[in-house]
Amino acid sequence: MVDNNVPRSDNIKGLVQDLVEKLDERMNALREGTILETVRPSDAKTFMLASRHPRTVADLAKAMGVSRQATHMSVQRLIAKGVIQLQLAPGSRRDKIVVITEAGNEARQIAAKNLKSLETELVHKVGTNRLEEFRKTLIDLLDS
Repeated sequence: MVDNNVPRSDNIKGLVQDLVEKLDERMNALREGTILETVRPSDAKTFMLASRHPRTVADLAKAMGVSRQATHMSVQRLIAKGVIQLQLAPGSRRDKIVVITEAGNEARQIAAKNLKSLETELVHKVGTNRLEEFRKTLIDLLDS
């Protein structure tokens, strides 16, 4: 959680990390009362990363900056919930790719509604033009 009593540094990386932390907190609150309510935040992040494009467990671990063991445990919890499954990666006998199931797609629809709600909250705080400019800036930075 971001401590508002601590002076904030204005470096870009720190600001982005603080924003992600705040957005994650709000998304956790929005999951309350849905079938996603009991999902751990780390599992939600694993699911979100796997949903964006197919990745191996090792790729997920690298993207999250955690061990393969921790990622594997998260993946196993998500498999138990029925929202993902593992398939062998093309051309590999050992690497497995996380694939979203039908139940996972339903969970993605709930998450999409939550994201829309979150973006609406952001529009109320900064306005549509500023939010869209911020989105364009983020896209430009990711593409560079």
